Amino acid sequence: MVIVVHGGIYRGKMPDVRDVLDQACQAGSGKDCARAVENAVKVLEDDPRLDAGTGSYPNLLGEVEMSASIMTSEGKSGAVAAIKNIKNPVSIARAVMDHTPHLLLVGEGAVYFASFMGFPPYNPVGELTVSTLKQNIERAEKDPLPIYTYYLEHARRRLEGMNLGTVGAVAWERDKGAAATSTGGVEMQLPGRVGDTPLIGSGTFACMWGAVSMTGDGEGIVNLGLARRIAEWMKEDTAEKAVDKGMVLASREKVCCGAIAIDRFGRVGHGENGGTLSWAWQEV
Repeated sequence: MVIVVHGGIYRGKMPDVRDVLDQACQAGSGKDCARAVENAVKVLEDDPRLDAGTGSYPNLLGEVEMSASIMTSEGKSGAVAAIKNIKNPVSIARAVMDHTPHLLLVGEGAVYFASFMGFPPYNPVGELTVSTLKQNIERAEKDPLPIYTYYLEHARRRLEGMNLGTVGAVAWERDKGAAATSTGGVEMQLPGRVGDTPLIGSGTFACMWGAVSMTGDGEGIVNLGLARRIAEWMKEDTAEKAVDKGMVLASREKVCCGAIAIDRFGRVGHGENGGTLSWAWQEV
């Protein structure tokens, strides 16, 4: 099996997260591909330095709304969006895939489902959440947009009480593969905002040709359907060439993003077009 993980794309100085990337690779080794990417992403979600799970970015109400998705090369997939108060969104996405006829559960419905499946409640607020909320308040105070003013007092009260950092993993073994992606959102996001991460074909995609996990400008990635494009390009190209094509397209459309990919031959691809991608890979 070959497994590749990423901890997000950084426009500024990238924190040293090599340790958790290596841990994520190790956690995903020796499993079937779906379990491998789930376990790898769980390690990344649990690290408070990364914007997923614990430490997720807050919305403008100061609340944490998370999203995640998972897909196998056999066409099975599951996702959650705007889910609150759970520890590992990727595992809820896996449960949606395995235990429902649906693809995507959102908000309160996703929380109810997690409770039904036995996942305990959890407060995902970490140091990154608090520091990001402080920055959001400072930016909102200087921004003339009425929508920011509307939420500002809620954010201040939340703060008194309490990177484009999506994470992901892809894996391939013999003739099967899987991809998973998880995020805590973006800075200054409105409550209820959903980006590319839980949308199959946008932030996550796997098929017979390969598997892809994206990070970056979620709205732009959705408009391009980028993960699916990269995966389908691997029918003819190596993973690296397919990712390169994706970055060229994204640059042309002024979408800042990064991607990791693995093709059906176990060849690894990664790339970014406007920052530094934190990533690692392991062959077992």
